[in-house]
Amino acid sequence: MTEMTRIYPIAIVGLWIALARPASADEELTVALNFPQSDATFTEMKKLAQAYEKETPGVSINVVSLPSYENTMKTKMAARDLPDLWSTHGWSVARYSEYLTPLGGEPWASKVNPLIKPVITDNTGKIFVLPLDVDVAGIAFNREILDKAGVDPLAIKTWDDFRAACDKVKKLKKICVHIAGRATDSWTVGNFYDWVAPSFLITNEKANSRAALKAGSFDWKNWRPVAKLLVDFRDAGYLNPDYMQGNWLDVGKKLASGDAAFGFFGNYVIGEAKKYNPKGKYGFIPLPAASTDDTPSVITGERVTLGVWKDTKHKATALKFLLFMSRPDNVNKIATINGNPTGLVGTGYKSDEGDLAPYFREAIRARAFSYFDREYLPSGMWDAMCNTGMGLLANTMTLDQVVAKMKNDYDSLKSR
Repeated sequence: MTEMTRIYPIAIVGLWIALARPASADEELTVALNFPQSDATFTEMKKLAQAYEKETPGVSINVVSLPSYENTMKTKMAARDLPDLWSTHGWSVARYSEYLTPLGGEPWASKVNPLIKPVITDNTGKIFVLPLDVDVAGIAFNREILDKAGVDPLAIKTWDDFRAACDKVKKLKKICVHIAGRATDSWTVGNFYDWVAPSFLITNEKANSRAALKAGSFDWKNWRPVAKLLVDFRDAGYLNPDYMQGNWLDVGKKLASGDAAFGFFGNYVIGEAKKYNPKGKYGFIPLPAASTDDTPSVITGERVTLGVWKDTKHKATALKFLLFMSRPDNVNKIATINGNPTGLVGTGYKSDEGDLAPYFREAIRARAFSYFDREYLPSGMWDAMCNTGMGLLANTMTLDQVVAKMKNDYDSLKSR
């Protein structure tokens, strides 16, 4: 991106300084995002960055999508060479807080949505990111397929109910669950486990493994039913036939075209589907329970957040960009694209939930839990979930080998 240069008359230099201009007449900020360039969020962030450039002469905003985001950011943290701003993808407190600027004193901080405030607040009360939306996630679906199949999505309360729904979808010769299992998109397999694991291990108040997972005493044999669900779905013919070659873009396309019924993703996948079929009918349901003595639940957490590197040479400008992003119109655009509530609340803040409004009302009634890996697994276990799931799908790993691999990685990473 070409930097812009302006020359100001000497007579107004003093006034310009008094108005707290950036330290340099030409500054470039790098904003790193964990979304691919094809994602609607990335596209909208680029547009907003360009809008900021137009009203802020002399500042250039370079929005980038880093490859292998998590690993790249770990390398940058180790080298103490980080972007000026970056999205924290659920780890603003646990992983990134020591590298971020505390933002509790910013003008927008008092407006943080109570739904997400506990997630982005450390134990001293500090927050480190601007949340643009709140991830309220369940299982996304194409309503027209379910109507044709005679499935009431809100009647799905357990995984047995979900299987019964999938059997009806199969009779229509439609894909029940679409994932994208090629190597570059293996995160969709990890996402499946992030969605499924709580119902087996966390949500049941009568019997759960919350304490054991956090204490390091978890019996990894209890991971077996979590891992097996994906195998069961594959063997029952619920997955897309190209589950080992499909890519992330296929998920939105298939939901949009009416070829796939369900996607185990947040509502951002509905935003993707709307790019291809804006008139399609979509919705989402809470995640089913693993047993009849439990109830469905939803996942809440960070979706689109921005933090400022504490050692950036352009901190004043970065904070001004955050202030720009905190405006109601800008927050509303990001939240609406992802089909999520706004990360800030108050006058002017409202996402257009459209057809999803009734499903949000249903989600509010359900119990909410944080992302499984972010709260209960040590940093680095995400890769293990992705890789072992891929191994099961490809028949290169058995369930026993998956359990052993998960235990080994957990013990190793937990001890660091």
